[in-house]
Amino acid sequence: MSFKLLSKSPRKGILTVRGRSVETPFFMPVATKATGKSITSDDYERIGIRAIISNSLHLELMPGSSVIKNNGGLHKFMNYKGIIFTDSGGFQASSKFFKEKVKKGLIFNNPHTTGTIKLTPEKAMQIQYDIGSDVAIVLDDMAPYGASYEEAKKAMLKTHEWALESLEAHKKLEEENPTGQLLFGIIQGNFYEDLRRESAKFITSLPFDGFAIGGLAIGETQEEMLKAIEWVKEYLPEDKPRYVMGVGKPEDMRILIENGIDCFDSIYPTKNARHGTLLSEEGRMSITKGRYKYDGKPVSSTCECHTCKNYSRAYLNHLTKVKDPSGHRLKSIHNLYYLNSKIKKL
Repeated sequence: MSFKLLSKSPRKGILTVRGRSVETPFFMPVATKATGKSITSDDYERIGIRAIISNSLHLELMPGSSVIKNNGGLHKFMNYKGIIFTDSGGFQASSKFFKEKVKKGLIFNNPHTTGTIKLTPEKAMQIQYDIGSDVAIVLDDMAPYGASYEEAKKAMLKTHEWALESLEAHKKLEEENPTGQLLFGIIQGNFYEDLRRESAKFITSLPFDGFAIGGLAIGETQEEMLKAIEWVKEYLPEDKPRYVMGVGKPEDMRILIENGIDCFDSIYPTKNARHGTLLSEEGRMSITKGRYKYDGKPVSSTCECHTCKNYSRAYLNHLTKVKDPSGHRLKSIHNLYYLNSKIKKL
Protein backbone atom coordinates (compact mmCIF):
# COMPACT_ATOMS: atom_id res chain seq x y z
CA MET A 1 0.00 0.00 0.00
CA SER A 2 1.09 3.46 -0.64
CA PHE A 3 -0.54 6.68 0.45
CA LYS A 4 1.26 9.67 -0.96
CA LEU A 5 0.33 13.02 0.51
CA LEU A 6 0.61 15.59 -2.29
CA SER A 7 -0.41 18.66 -0.31
CA LYS A 8 -1.50 19.49 3.23
CA SER A 9 -3.66 22.55 2.54
CA PRO A 10 -5.81 21.66 0.79
CA ARG A 11 -5.15 18.04 1.75
CA LYS A 12 -4.72 15.93 -1.38
CA GLY A 13 -3.09 12.58 -1.98
CA ILE A 14 -3.06 9.31 -3.87
CA LEU A 15 -4.05 5.97 -2.39
CA THR A 16 -2.60 2.95 -4.21
CA VAL A 17 -3.56 -0.63 -3.39
CA ARG A 18 -2.55 -3.68 -5.43
CA GLY A 19 -1.80 -1.51 -8.44
CA ARG A 20 -5.11 0.35 -8.26
CA SER A 21 -5.05 4.06 -7.47
CA VAL A 22 -7.48 6.81 -6.53
CA GLU A 23 -6.82 10.47 -5.89
CA THR A 24 -8.03 11.91 -2.60
CA PRO A 25 -10.45 13.28 -1.64
CA PHE A 26 -12.87 10.76 -3.15
CA PHE A 27 -16.42 9.54 -2.73
CA MET A 28 -17.35 5.84 -2.78
CA PRO A 29 -20.77 4.78 -4.05
CA VAL A 30 -22.33 2.01 -1.99
CA ALA A 31 -22.50 -1.31 -3.83
CA THR A 32 -23.81 -3.22 -0.82
CA LYS A 33 -24.41 -6.56 -2.53
CA ALA A 34 -21.71 -6.24 -5.21
CA THR A 35 -23.95 -3.91 -7.18
CA GLY A 36 -25.44 -0.49 -6.86
CA LYS A 37 -29.23 -0.41 -7.05
CA SER A 38 -29.91 -0.01 -10.79
CA ILE A 39 -26.19 0.72 -11.35
CA THR A 40 -23.67 -1.66 -12.88
CA SER A 41 -19.89 -1.79 -12.75
CA ASP A 42 -19.50 -0.42 -16.27
CA ASP A 43 -21.62 2.57 -15.22
CA TYR A 44 -19.13 3.25 -12.43
CA GLU A 45 -16.28 3.02 -14.94
CA ARG A 46 -17.92 5.51 -17.34
CA ILE A 47 -18.72 7.92 -14.52
CA GLY A 48 -15.08 7.84 -13.43
CA ILE A 49 -15.63 6.22 -10.04
CA ARG A 50 -12.28 4.81 -8.87
CA ALA A 51 -13.42 3.27 -5.57
CA ILE A 52 -16.61 1.71 -4.22
CA ILE A 53 -17.66 0.00 -0.98
CA SER A 54 -19.53 -3.28 -0.55
CA ASN A 55 -20.84 -4.94 2.59
CA SER A 56 -19.15 -8.22 3.48
CA LEU A 57 -21.95 -9.37 5.81
CA HIS A 58 -24.56 -9.03 3.08
CA LEU A 59 -22.28 -10.82 0.65
CA GLU A 60 -21.74 -13.67 3.11
CA LEU A 61 -25.50 -14.03 3.51
CA MET A 62 -26.02 -14.03 -0.28
CA PRO A 63 -24.40 -15.46 -2.37
CA GLY A 64 -21.76 -16.49 0.20
CA SER A 65 -18.05 -15.68 0.36
CA SER A 66 -17.22 -19.14 -1.00
CA VAL A 67 -19.15 -18.39 -4.20
CA ILE A 68 -17.29 -15.10 -4.69
CA LYS A 69 -13.93 -16.71 -3.88
CA ASN A 70 -14.57 -19.55 -6.34
CA ASN A 71 -15.40 -17.00 -9.02
CA GLY A 72 -12.05 -15.24 -8.72
CA GLY A 73 -12.80 -12.72 -5.99
CA LEU A 74 -15.02 -9.67 -5.79
CA HIS A 75 -13.33 -7.66 -8.56
CA LYS A 76 -13.79 -10.41 -11.10
CA PHE A 77 -17.20 -11.44 -9.75
CA MET A 78 -18.68 -7.97 -10.31
CA ASN A 79 -16.24 -6.95 -13.08
CA TYR A 80 -15.02 -3.82 -11.34
CA LYS A 81 -11.44 -2.66 -11.88
CA GLY A 82 -11.19 0.07 -9.25
CA ILE A 83 -10.49 -0.12 -5.52
CA ILE A 84 -13.05 -2.02 -3.44
CA PHE A 85 -13.55 -1.34 0.26
CA THR A 86 -15.70 -3.73 2.30
CA ASP A 87 -17.46 -2.89 5.53
CA SER A 88 -17.61 -5.60 8.16
CA GLY A 89 -21.31 -5.51 8.98
CA GLY A 90 -21.18 -3.89 12.41
CA PHE A 91 -23.47 -1.09 11.24
CA GLN A 92 -26.11 -3.71 10.40
CA ALA A 93 -26.71 -4.12 14.14
CA SER A 94 -29.30 -1.40 13.52
CA SER A 95 -31.02 -3.44 10.79
CA LYS A 96 -34.22 -5.48 10.96
CA PHE A 97 -32.39 -8.79 10.63
CA PHE A 98 -30.11 -8.16 13.63
CA LYS A 99 -30.87 -10.63 16.41
CA GLU A 100 -28.63 -9.98 19.40
CA LYS A 101 -25.26 -8.83 20.66
CA VAL A 102 -23.14 -11.41 22.46
CA LYS A 103 -19.80 -11.20 24.24
CA LYS A 104 -17.77 -12.25 21.22
CA GLY A 105 -19.72 -10.68 18.40
CA LEU A 106 -23.08 -10.06 16.74
CA ILE A 107 -25.77 -12.54 15.74
CA PHE A 108 -27.95 -11.91 12.69
CA ASN A 109 -30.93 -13.75 11.27
CA ASN A 110 -30.29 -14.72 7.67
CA PRO A 111 -33.12 -13.02 5.72
CA HIS A 112 -32.63 -15.53 2.90
CA THR A 113 -32.92 -18.68 5.04
CA THR A 114 -34.21 -19.75 8.45
CA GLY A 115 -30.69 -19.80 9.91
CA THR A 116 -28.46 -17.30 11.72
CA ILE A 117 -24.89 -16.12 11.40
CA LYS A 118 -22.55 -15.15 14.21
CA LEU A 119 -20.24 -12.34 13.18
CA THR A 120 -17.05 -12.19 15.24
CA PRO A 121 -13.94 -10.11 14.53
CA GLU A 122 -12.23 -13.26 13.20
CA LYS A 123 -15.21 -14.15 11.02
CA ALA A 124 -15.44 -10.63 9.63
CA MET A 125 -11.75 -10.72 8.68
CA GLN A 126 -12.05 -14.16 7.07
CA ILE A 127 -15.04 -13.13 4.94
CA GLN A 128 -13.33 -9.97 3.68
CA TYR A 129 -10.09 -11.83 3.04
CA ASP A 130 -11.90 -14.58 1.13
CA ILE A 131 -13.82 -12.23 -1.15
CA GLY A 132 -10.61 -10.33 -1.87
CA SER A 133 -11.49 -6.70 -1.26
CA ASP A 134 -8.64 -4.20 -1.38
CA VAL A 135 -9.50 -2.57 1.94
CA ALA A 136 -11.09 -4.48 4.81
CA ILE A 137 -12.62 -2.76 7.83
CA VAL A 138 -12.69 -4.03 11.39
CA LEU A 139 -15.84 -5.17 13.14
CA ASP A 140 -17.06 -2.37 15.42
CA ASP A 141 -19.84 -1.69 17.89
CA MET A 142 -21.68 1.54 17.07
CA ALA A 143 -23.85 3.25 19.68
CA PRO A 144 -26.95 4.85 18.12
CA TYR A 145 -27.65 8.58 18.07
CA GLY A 146 -28.98 9.64 21.44
CA ALA A 147 -27.16 6.86 23.31
CA SER A 148 -26.36 7.51 26.94
CA TYR A 149 -22.78 8.06 28.05
CA GLU A 150 -22.70 4.58 29.56
CA GLU A 151 -24.02 2.98 26.34
CA ALA A 152 -21.54 4.93 24.21
CA LYS A 153 -18.59 4.00 26.44
CA LYS A 154 -19.54 0.32 26.46
CA ALA A 155 -19.76 0.28 22.65
CA MET A 156 -16.45 2.13 22.35
CA LEU A 157 -14.63 -0.33 24.61
CA LYS A 158 -16.09 -3.25 22.67
CA THR A 159 -14.93 -1.60 19.43
CA HIS A 160 -11.42 -1.36 20.89
CA GLU A 161 -11.46 -5.01 21.94
CA TRP A 162 -12.67 -6.10 18.51
CA ALA A 163 -10.07 -3.88 16.83
CA LEU A 164 -7.28 -5.80 18.52
CA GLU A 165 -8.86 -9.14 17.64
CA SER A 166 -9.40 -8.03 14.04
CA LEU A 167 -5.77 -6.94 13.72
CA GLU A 168 -4.52 -10.28 15.02
CA ALA A 169 -6.83 -12.30 12.78
CA HIS A 170 -5.98 -10.24 9.69
CA LYS A 171 -2.25 -10.47 10.41
CA LYS A 172 -2.44 -14.29 10.54
CA LEU A 173 -4.33 -14.46 7.25
CA GLU A 174 -1.81 -12.21 5.51
CA GLU A 175 1.15 -14.10 6.93
CA GLU A 176 -0.23 -17.42 5.65
CA ASN A 177 -0.99 -16.07 2.20
CA PRO A 178 0.02 -12.45 1.53
CA THR A 179 -2.48 -10.56 -0.65
CA GLY A 180 -1.71 -6.93 0.16
CA GLN A 181 -5.19 -6.33 1.54
CA LEU A 182 -5.31 -3.25 3.78
CA LEU A 183 -7.10 -3.00 7.11
CA PHE A 184 -8.73 0.15 8.49
CA GLY A 185 -9.59 0.73 12.14
CA ILE A 186 -12.71 2.59 13.29
CA ILE A 187 -12.89 5.40 15.83
CA GLN A 188 -16.11 5.48 17.88
CA GLY A 189 -17.27 7.40 20.97
CA ASN A 190 -20.62 8.78 19.81
CA PHE A 191 -21.01 12.50 20.59
CA TYR A 192 -19.07 12.64 23.84
CA GLU A 193 -15.79 14.53 23.61
CA ASP A 194 -13.78 12.50 26.10
CA LEU A 195 -14.88 9.21 24.51
CA ARG A 196 -14.09 10.39 20.98
CA ARG A 197 -10.64 11.52 22.08
CA GLU A 198 -10.00 8.30 23.98
CA SER A 199 -11.05 6.21 21.00
CA ALA A 200 -8.96 8.27 18.58
CA LYS A 201 -5.87 7.91 20.78
CA PHE A 202 -6.33 4.16 21.14
CA ILE A 203 -7.22 3.27 17.54
CA THR A 204 -4.51 5.46 16.00
CA SER A 205 -1.91 3.85 18.28
CA LEU A 206 -2.52 0.56 16.48
CA PRO A 207 -0.83 -0.43 13.17
CA PHE A 208 -3.81 0.05 10.89
CA ASP A 209 -3.34 1.12 7.26
CA GLY A 210 -5.96 3.83 7.58
CA PHE A 211 -8.52 5.21 9.98
CA ALA A 212 -12.29 5.49 9.69
CA ILE A 213 -14.42 7.74 11.84
CA GLY A 214 -17.63 5.84 12.49
CA GLY A 215 -20.89 6.66 14.22
CA LEU A 216 -21.61 9.74 12.09
CA ALA A 217 -24.48 10.54 9.71
CA ILE A 218 -26.83 8.71 12.08
CA GLY A 219 -29.25 11.57 12.81
CA GLU A 220 -27.01 14.24 14.30
CA THR A 221 -26.85 17.87 13.20
CA GLN A 222 -24.00 19.11 11.04
CA GLU A 223 -22.70 21.04 14.06
CA GLU A 224 -22.56 17.83 16.12
CA MET A 225 -20.80 16.00 13.31
CA LEU A 226 -18.19 18.74 12.99
CA LYS A 227 -17.55 18.68 16.72
CA ALA A 228 -16.89 14.93 16.57
CA ILE A 229 -14.39 15.50 13.74
CA GLU A 230 -12.71 18.35 15.61
CA TRP A 231 -12.22 16.18 18.70
CA VAL A 232 -10.34 13.45 16.79
CA LYS A 233 -8.56 15.43 14.08
CA GLU A 234 -5.35 16.07 16.04
CA TYR A 235 -4.81 12.34 16.58
CA LEU A 236 -5.06 11.32 12.90
CA PRO A 237 -1.66 10.62 11.28
CA GLU A 238 -0.99 12.78 8.24
CA ASP A 239 0.53 9.88 6.32
CA LYS A 240 -2.51 7.57 6.47
CA PRO A 241 -5.94 7.84 4.80
CA ARG A 242 -8.80 9.38 6.78
CA TYR A 243 -12.30 8.09 6.10
CA VAL A 244 -15.64 9.38 7.37
CA MET A 245 -18.28 6.67 7.04
CA GLY A 246 -21.82 7.32 5.85
CA VAL A 247 -21.46 10.94 4.69
CA GLY A 248 -22.58 11.87 1.18
CA LYS A 249 -24.26 15.29 1.21
CA PRO A 250 -22.20 17.74 -0.87
CA GLU A 251 -22.36 20.44 1.80
CA ASP A 252 -21.13 18.02 4.49
CA MET A 253 -18.30 16.67 2.35
CA ARG A 254 -17.13 20.16 1.48
CA ILE A 255 -16.71 21.09 5.15
CA LEU A 256 -15.13 17.75 6.06
CA ILE A 257 -12.63 18.02 3.20
CA GLU A 258 -11.68 21.44 4.56
CA ASN A 259 -11.06 19.60 7.84
CA GLY A 260 -8.65 17.13 6.24
CA ILE A 261 -10.84 14.11 5.47
CA ASP A 262 -9.82 11.96 2.47
CA CYS A 263 -12.77 9.72 1.63
CA PHE A 264 -16.48 9.16 2.14
CA ASP A 265 -19.27 6.73 1.34
CA SER A 266 -23.03 7.07 1.35
CA ILE A 267 -26.25 5.90 -0.28
CA TYR A 268 -27.26 9.58 -0.46
CA PRO A 269 -26.88 10.24 -4.23
CA THR A 270 -28.49 7.01 -5.44
CA LYS A 271 -31.26 6.94 -2.82
CA ASN A 272 -32.22 10.48 -3.74
CA ALA A 273 -32.11 9.56 -7.42
CA ARG A 274 -34.53 6.68 -6.92
CA HIS A 275 -36.91 9.05 -5.15
CA GLY A 276 -36.75 11.56 -7.98
CA THR A 277 -34.35 14.13 -6.49
CA LEU A 278 -31.50 15.21 -8.74
CA LEU A 279 -28.43 17.18 -7.72
CA SER A 280 -27.39 20.24 -9.67
CA GLU A 281 -25.65 23.58 -9.29
CA GLU A 282 -29.13 25.12 -9.06
CA GLY A 283 -29.89 23.02 -6.01
CA ARG A 284 -31.91 19.83 -5.55
CA MET A 285 -34.38 19.21 -8.36
CA SER A 286 -37.55 17.16 -7.77
CA ILE A 287 -37.99 15.71 -11.24
CA THR A 288 -41.52 14.46 -10.47
CA LYS A 289 -42.93 17.99 -10.45
CA GLY A 290 -45.34 18.89 -13.20
CA ARG A 291 -43.23 21.74 -14.57
CA TYR A 292 -40.75 19.20 -15.94
CA LYS A 293 -43.33 17.28 -17.97
CA TYR A 294 -42.64 19.33 -21.12
CA ASP A 295 -39.08 20.41 -20.28
CA GLY A 296 -36.75 19.38 -23.10
CA LYS A 297 -33.56 20.55 -21.40
CA PRO A 298 -31.07 18.19 -19.74
CA VAL A 299 -30.87 18.12 -15.96
CA SER A 300 -27.84 20.41 -16.25
CA SER A 301 -26.54 22.12 -19.38
CA THR A 302 -22.98 22.00 -18.02
CA CYS A 303 -23.02 18.34 -16.95
CA GLU A 304 -21.11 15.84 -19.10
CA CYS A 305 -22.77 12.68 -17.75
CA HIS A 306 -24.41 10.07 -19.98
CA THR A 307 -27.86 11.10 -18.77
CA CYS A 308 -27.48 14.82 -19.44
CA LYS A 309 -25.91 14.19 -22.85
CA ASN A 310 -28.74 11.98 -24.03
CA TYR A 311 -31.99 12.52 -22.11
CA SER A 312 -34.29 15.37 -21.18
CA ARG A 313 -35.94 16.38 -17.94
CA ALA A 314 -39.26 15.50 -19.56
CA TYR A 315 -38.12 11.94 -20.23
CA LEU A 316 -36.80 11.51 -16.70
CA ASN A 317 -40.08 12.89 -15.38
CA HIS A 318 -41.92 10.29 -17.48
CA LEU A 319 -39.71 7.37 -16.39
CA THR A 320 -40.14 8.37 -12.76
CA LYS A 321 -43.90 8.64 -13.06
CA VAL A 322 -44.22 5.19 -14.64
CA LYS A 323 -41.67 3.79 -12.14
CA ASP A 324 -39.48 2.26 -14.82
CA PRO A 325 -36.14 0.87 -13.53
CA SER A 326 -34.24 2.55 -16.35
CA GLY A 327 -35.22 5.85 -14.82
CA HIS A 328 -33.54 4.89 -11.57
CA ARG A 329 -30.37 4.07 -13.48
CA LEU A 330 -30.28 7.31 -15.48
CA LYS A 331 -30.97 9.46 -12.42
CA SER A 332 -28.38 7.60 -10.38
CA ILE A 333 -25.78 8.05 -13.12
CA HIS A 334 -26.38 11.79 -13.05
CA ASN A 335 -26.23 12.14 -9.26
CA LEU A 336 -23.05 10.06 -8.98
CA TYR A 337 -21.38 11.95 -11.82
CA TYR A 338 -22.38 15.29 -10.31
CA LEU A 339 -21.05 14.34 -6.86
CA ASN A 340 -17.85 12.81 -8.25
CA SER A 341 -17.17 15.90 -10.37
CA LYS A 342 -17.92 18.26 -7.52
CA ILE A 343 -15.60 16.53 -5.05
CA LYS A 344 -12.76 16.75 -7.56
CA LYS A 345 -13.17 20.55 -7.58
CA LEU A 346 -13.14 20.93 -3.80
